[in-house]
Amino acid sequence: MIGNRGGNFLIVSADVEKEPHRLLAANRLAAHLHLAEGYVSRAFCIKPHDFYIVTRGPKHVAEARQLIMYLAHVEFGLPLAVVGRKYQRDRSTASYACRTIEHRREDPFFDQLVSEIEELITLRKDPLFGSFVWRAK
Repeated sequence: MIGNRGGNFLIVSADVEKEPHRLLAANRLAAHLHLAEGYVSRAFCIKPHDFYIVTRGPKHVAEARQLIMYLAHVEFGLPLAVVGRKYQRDRSTASYACRTIEHRREDPFFDQLVSEIEELITLRKDPLFGSFVWRAK
């Protein structure tokens, strides 16, 4: 079972010793997500901890949070419920964020920004994830 506590992904299972690749994959995924948060916070000129504030915050912070939720779901394949919990939001809020970012990608400048961040954080080039598909159970 995959859990989320304090913004960190955990493997909660008695079989961790039998499946060390799952723990390694979860830690590698958390590192990639942390990297994505860094790139998005840099692009929006915010502090990475702003993603975790309980209130909506200023518009640019909310937009940055929407982008990181989009990347977590689309690029890393995390379920919307997990993404929502990580950023202290509801699953429906994470879904709305993904729809909003998809709509904003019609703007060529914004699409280029997102594409560049996706290229920097992709798991497709990570040898650990070559055949591994992330799915929470």
